Amino acid sequence: MTHLGIEAPVRAVPSVPRGDGMAEVDALLLQGKKIHAIKRYRELTGCGLKEAKDAVERRYPY
Repeated sequence: MTHLGIEAPVRAVPSVPRGDGMAEVDALLLQGKKIHAIKRYRELTGCGLKEAKDAVERRYPY
């Protein structure tokens, strides 16, 4: 598409944090700080509240 002068649209898809970020989320969950874990997940990924809540609960359901 580049050779035609057409730019592909960039999709805003939140990425799943890797490495240290998820370690922080896991540590917060293990301390029972679910709200803080959701907030940190949102900071790392830029996703919305519902998406972050669902992702954190899938990671560590309780």
